[in-house]
This record gives sequence, C-alpha cells and structure tokens, in this order.
Amino acid sequence: MSNIKELRLKEYDQSYECYEKIETIVTGLLEKTVAESNINIMQITHRIKSRDSVAEKLERKPEKYKTVNMMNDLIGFRIICYFSNQVDEIARLVEKVLSVDRERSSDKRKLIEPTAFGYLSLHFICSLPENAGYPDELLGYTFEIQFRTVLQHAWAEIEHDLGYKTEFGIPVDVRREFSRVAGLLEIADESFENIRERICEYENWVHDSIEDDRADRLGLDLVTLKEYIRHSNMMKSFLEEICAFSGATMMEVSPENYLERLNFFNIRTLGDLSGFLEAEREHAIMLSQGSLAAAELDELATTVGLYYLCRAHLVFRDYRDEELYNYFRTYISDEGRINREVKRIKQLRKRYIES
Repeated sequence: MSNIKELRLKEYDQSYECYEKIETIVTGLLEKTVAESNINIMQITHRIKSRDSVAEKLERKPEKYKTVNMMNDLIGFRIICYFSNQVDEIARLVEKVLSVDRERSSDKRKLIEPTAFGYLSLHFICSLPENAGYPDELLGYTFEIQFRTVLQHAWAEIEHDLGYKTEFGIPVDVRREFSRVAGLLEIADESFENIRERICEYENWVHDSIEDDRADRLGLDLVTLKEYIRHSNMMKSFLEEICAFSGATMMEVSPENYLERLNFFNIRTLGDLSGFLEAEREHAIMLSQGSLAAAELDELATTVGLYYLCRAHLVFRDYRDEELYNYFRTYISDEGRINREVKRIKQLRKRYIES
C-alpha cells in the first residue's frame, strides 16, 4: 500500500502546476459569469486540496482511486449565494460555460434527513470544455463546484469546527439539538427567500404606480424613494437638467440616508416629495449650477437631486440656527463637521439672498 500511495502522491506533485492553472482559469470564468449575470452573491471561494489531505484520503480509501486525479474534489470551488433560488440561477449559467458531468454531480438538497441542512448544497463535477481554446493538457482534469446559500455555508462551517462527522459519533440529545437548529435554519432560508420575493413584488407595484401617476399617497420608504428617483418624470427631468450643465453622467446610489432628512422636513409621502421638488426646483438648480458647473465631474450620484433640494430648502427658507443644527444631526455625528455645514448654509444665504 505504501508504494501505491507514494505513486499517487507523485502523480499529485507532477500535476500540481496544471491544478494551479485550472484554478486560475475557472476562478476568472466564474467571477466573470456571475458579474455578467447581475446576480448579487456573497462570494466565490476556491482551493487545491493539500498534499497532506490527499495522503489522508488515500489512506482511508486505498481501493477507490486508481489514479490521484480520480479525486473529483482535488480542485474545489464554492459559490455562496444569499438566497436559495440564486443557487439554481447561477448553476444554470455555469452549465453554459463549463462541461458538467451529470452522472457524477449530485443535488444534495433532495436529502430529507433532519440534520442534513448543512449538506443541502448542489455539487457539480466539471471539466473545461473542449473546443473552447483551453490548453489540451488541462482538458482531462475534473473539479468540483459547490453551490450553497449563506445559511447552509454557515451551518457547514460550524459543523466542521465542532468536528461533527456522523450522527453515530454524538449523543442522542446532541443529535436532537442539531435537528432543531437545522430546522430553524431551513425555515430561515425559506423565509429570506419569501421576503425577497415580496420586496420584488412591492418594487414592481410601486414602479407601476409611479408610471401610472397614482403614487402620491404612497408612504416614503427606501423602495418608494428608489423607484421615484428611477421612474418619476419630474425627478428624471430635474436630474437631466443637472447633468446637462455639469457634463456628468448618473451613477445609481442608494438614497437610504435621505429618508431621515426628508422626514425632518415632514415629507412623508411621494406626493409630499413631488410638492417639495416643485417648490424648491428652481433654487436647487441655482445652487447646483454654482457648485457643479466648473467642477469637471465625470459622474454624479442619483441622490444629487435630493442633496440640492434639501440644501435649497435650508438656504431659502427661514430656518433658525438651532433648526439647522438639528437637521445636520440627522445624519452627521461629528460636531465640527456640523458647525462647518451650518456655516456654509449661512454663507449661501448671504450669497443668494442678502447680496
């Protein structure tokens, strides 16, 4: 057995350079595929099984591997998704760019054991496709890609840290606890997916309401504010005017930190926001021209309109010093910066009102 094991390890050493090349090629391919899909995932990890791990596996299963390259997981990749339906979406895309051996691949999500949650991942055994321009010496190697959700990944990592390998290795009461936690995490995984679907449905409904001009009564939240910036004709026209004299293009940015600022001005619905935009648009354009016309910026955040609307309201309305300080405290914690912002508002008043 020792001679056979050494022979297998010699194969490993001789092939290691090919393993590294495959790891680099497939990592780049997976990252490109995910990026082009616009699916937001947690991460892609990869590794080549160490020589010690290979030796240990050969020791445990001496008859299984006639060559070391029969180990399908010598080169391993893991794609960790936030939501369960993303697993299937990403897997379908991977099938288009790699050769997948369906017979040796496995969908462990079909397991029904109550403690199997951490193993409910989709496993592909893959190889580089022929006639795709890859070096011939790399085409005979297989590698494994695992697709998991964040919660499945967390569970598997905790199990590994605890040294939990088989239900027969731990007491009954501990197995019961594993089952309970597995059930909770599986429910959480499904619940996160349901929440995501409901948010998507809500976004579509808000979008349609804005397009049909029946959104005035919708309460202001992150979804309604995002969709208003994206689809309100009034806001789009306002942003296009700012872009026209600044020469910049728009880069989408979350408007989350404007919710509290708008609330400070008692803007609670999209109708309130439309009235705010209508009332302050001229002043906001004036302020933005004064600071952006000569700035030579390539990109502006989509929140730039909200920034200048709020700025205009502070400059051209009769806000006392205490109210100015309270406004900036809604999103700034540094008192020195707050003082500078209040001073700047006063300077703008002198420039545009008192001059």
